[in-house]
Amino acid sequence: MSGEAVLVAGYMTVLLLVGIGLDVYGRQSTGAWESRIFAGYHRAVREAPEPVRRDAWPHSEVHRFHRAVSLFVSVVAIVLACAEAVRHHAPADLALLLAVSVPHCLLLALLGRRLYRTEVAPPE
Repeated sequence: MSGEAVLVAGYMTVLLLVGIGLDVYGRQSTGAWESRIFAGYHRAVREAPEPVRRDAWPHSEVHRFHRAVSLFVSVVAIVLACAEAVRHHAPADLALLLAVSVPHCLLLALLGRRLYRTEVAPPE
């Protein structure tokens, strides 16, 4: 087994953690009505405005952005594994690269499906 394949496998593992972390980070709420500042204001002032709709202004697509970046990270990792498989194609190297590529393929399918199914709600 070549040292370069081991290095690429380690790098791909780090990329997997980065992709998952970005997707989890993108799931956090960015709505104005869920902010802690507005919640404190709402407790302090009796005449505070009530939210009209949860998806009303301000409109944010931060979750789609983080999901797309996570998707891109997985694509880069798979391309890196394919390039390394062409370069070093010993059975042990291929088994290692395949083992670290499978989670990326699963993440890619999951994120792609979620990104495709996410509704785009343009600002009114």
